[in-house]
Amino acid sequence: MKNFKLFTILLFAALMFSCIKSEDNGTGAGDAIIVAKKSGPDTVYGITLYAYTFSSFKSVTAVSTSLPEHTYTLKANQGYKTNFYYETPESELTTTKPAASTYNFSAVFDNGATDEFQDVLSDKVLEVPTIEKCEFNTTLNQLEITWASLTDADSYAINILDGSTAVFGSIELAKTLKSYSIKASGDGWANGFTPVAGHTYTVKLFAFLYENAADAYNVQASSVAETTVNWGN
Repeated sequence: MKNFKLFTILLFAALMFSCIKSEDNGTGAGDAIIVAKKSGPDTVYGITLYAYTFSSFKSVTAVSTSLPEHTYTLKANQGYKTNFYYETPESELTTTKPAASTYNFSAVFDNGATDEFQDVLSDKVLEVPTIEKCEFNTTLNQLEITWASLTDADSYAINILDGSTAVFGSIELAKTLKSYSIKASGDGWANGFTPVAGHTYTVKLFAFLYENAADAYNVQASSVAETTVNWGN
């Protein structure tokens, strides 16, 4: 899983944080998330960590109370120094669910200020969603995606990848939705990008469970399902 997987939702979260901290010389906030995906017939899990600021991070590390001997080093998310992240490498995802833990973050800012903040993570995970249909409707000239709703999901989001590059990110989708349509002329595409007819893209459906209802700034768990589609066919 690449760092763009939560980019739409987390960019919104960072903007929300910036609204709360309109003047910030060195204050951060952190979020630890249990992620789940399918690997063959198995569901595998890992941890993703995010740190936000309205200032500018120089470096961010984190330590978990359940694994105090290990230090997580976060890095700038897509070049944004207001949002650093860490995610468990694919090779380290396991079928064992991460334990409940408190994640303690330590940040150094470009202006030399420091801050410490934490996020308390329970052991609750989110089931991997099931994509029921992902087909291009040639009559309406749009990609149509449907899925089975998850009882615990608070919202969904859709990304489209061209190889390993994210080229589309939906808005946050309400938990009541079970379908979504995407047109080449619609919003959400990367700047200057237009999908190519006959080209195969990867479609990812993300589900999110918040620590507090309707709070995209504190995500407890996320899960992702993926498939491929041939655009225009």
